Amino acid sequence: MKRRSTSLIIMIMCTLMLAACAGESVEDANEGADSAQVEEKRQLVDEPFVREEFLLGTLVTLTVYDEGGEEALDKAFERVESLDNTFSMRYEGSEVYEINEKAGIEPVQVSDEVFHVIERAVQFAEDSNGRFDPTIGALTGLWGIGETIASDDPELEGASVPTPEKIKEKVDLVDYHKITLDSGEKTVYLEEKGMKLDLGAIAKGYITDQAAASLKEQGVTTAIADLGGDIFLVGSSARGVDDPWKIGIQNPFANRGEIIGAYNTQNKAVVTSGIYERFIEEDGKQYHHILSPEDGYPIDNELAGLSVIANTAMEADALATVIFSMGLEEGLNYVDTLDDVVAIAITKDKKIYISDGKHPEFKVTDSDFELIERE
Repeated sequence: MKRRSTSLIIMIMCTLMLAACAGESVEDANEGADSAQVEEKRQLVDEPFVREEFLLGTLVTLTVYDEGGEEALDKAFERVESLDNTFSMRYEGSEVYEINEKAGIEPVQVSDEVFHVIERAVQFAEDSNGRFDPTIGALTGLWGIGETIASDDPELEGASVPTPEKIKEKVDLVDYHKITLDSGEKTVYLEEKGMKLDLGAIAKGYITDQAAASLKEQGVTTAIADLGGDIFLVGSSARGVDDPWKIGIQNPFANRGEIIGAYNTQNKAVVTSGIYERFIEEDGKQYHHILSPEDGYPIDNELAGLSVIANTAMEADALATVIFSMGLEEGLNYVDTLDDVVAIAITKDKKIYISDGKHPEFKVTDSDFELIERE
């Protein structure tokens, strides 16, 4: 069996084309000021400060363009590491680990931000009719598909394809309706023993937002927070404050860094998911990491890759799972009902679809792919 983990890539073309950006979770301190005033306030360096660390089971890269950015990077990485320890379902000292350990036994009191993320996760589950389900941890733990995760099952070596019987057993433990939240006491209770929260499909986005917020709190005006492909663009770019960022969209069939097109945006987060991102291979068949809460197997539809642009990385992160689970038509129709969200879907036959009709902000750069206009 082969095992492969590839961090999802949204390559930001910031060498020549940079612009003003901020996000819903990171208030733009320059809002309302004209471009000249904003430009005058910024003190940028010719070469940005870049730091990389392996956290959250992926490569975290923070890039700061402001003078004196080293201290801001220190603070932001401290915040990311702290939240990683808080939300991890594997770290024994985490709040999520304790919730899972006390499943079917008693409620667990949690911090305000853990309660907030779980509350939002339940809301996404309700809005998607269970296509997104934060109690999928019993299944993700069984399959063990991930960069640092091995299967929970002692009979399986590393990430492996479980038997149908074991999958059915874990599917029965996936049900977001069995999460009891007490907003007054800030407690979380999983009603059935063996249930497990896995907040990986929303917490990484939340942590991305918080990394960006930390940078802003340290006075940073221009930065990129990239947590394994969950990206938030902070402030205004080094090139100027009036041009949008150009975000390269990863080719799901090619090596890391090869793109199929570019999307112009500002003041947004961007998250990409796909069947190429993390998978295992057994007997010549690939099994990717995006599991169906309904049958417990990797979701099999026409989608190969999906990018979601939203006001926060937390929202984009959760929606990427929701849309992928729904499939092309239902998923894009769902996005059409949402405000300030754009989805770029790439199908296995190399066609590109964008939510809400035409988008002049997107340009195809690879002739092997065809942009299809939706009616």
